[in-house]
Amino acid sequence: MRNITLALGGGGTKGFAHIGVIRQLEKLGYQIKAIAGTSAGGIVGALYSYGFSIEEIISFSKNLKYSDLFNRSHKDAPSLLGLGSLYKHIEKLLGDTKIEDLKLTFASISVDINSGKEVIFNSGSLVNAIKATTAVPGIFPAQRINGLNLVDGGVLDPVPVLTARWLKPELPVFAVGLTPQMEIWPNVPKLDIPPYVPIPQFLVEQLNQLRLGQAIHVFINSMEIMVNTVADLRLKLEKPDVIIRPEVHKYTMFDKVDVDEMIYLGEQAVLESTKDMESAFSVSNRLNRWFKVANPPGMLVSNLDDGLSVSNY
Repeated sequence: MRNITLALGGGGTKGFAHIGVIRQLEKLGYQIKAIAGTSAGGIVGALYSYGFSIEEIISFSKNLKYSDLFNRSHKDAPSLLGLGSLYKHIEKLLGDTKIEDLKLTFASISVDINSGKEVIFNSGSLVNAIKATTAVPGIFPAQRINGLNLVDGGVLDPVPVLTARWLKPELPVFAVGLTPQMEIWPNVPKLDIPPYVPIPQFLVEQLNQLRLGQAIHVFINSMEIMVNTVADLRLKLEKPDVIIRPEVHKYTMFDKVDVDEMIYLGEQAVLESTKDMESAFSVSNRLNRWFKVANPPGMLVSNLDDGLSVSNY
């Protein structure tokens, strides 16, 4: 039995590639026993861990309307865009499900901007965990939960390898990165305000011509460089057993993508990694896993009767 743990990275709409990765792994006979996810990886990982089949997740993904996703609520923290409609879809699917009740072991990653520490949701409200891990700083509203001011885990942990290893120390970690490799950074497209957001296009064009609009572009693209750098460094340092990289670098995290194409790219990336995947189960690699530290890499968020508590590690 080839049991594995997945570390699913962030990437906005590129995250649909995770669906293809999981589907191809299933076809090849791999059994996913745990998932750690950041941002888009947190959404796909949560849905799969809940028990939805890949075909059900594909159906959900194809029914999303880009023009409806980015609505803001008057309750939202300050941000450029909102994710109110996406959260409504997720709440309808998941209700008040607790992470500890999922069919698979699951954790999502966020960052508390007050303390600067990584926060791991491995119990408590699954919907809250998704909201916290998808709150791209400045773009989508931060989530205030029990004194924490939480944003997207990609700030510190774009591909949560250490958390995945902590969940199931005895299993190989297959990391799925959606950020481009360093050598192709000059060729990747720059982020922009997408045309389908609920802002009149003439206002977007006017904003782009103002110094404030230009400053927003500098900020957004600087964030992208930071996330790419952190992802590259952490993958090199944390050494997952396998790195799977779908060829999605021609897209930005806000692009309107074809779901079928993203799924195909995810499947192809798995097929191109089969040799590494097989070697992950060699005797030497099994022994190496026994010597790797598997402590929680950040703060754990637990669900108690009186609310959320945070433990420092």
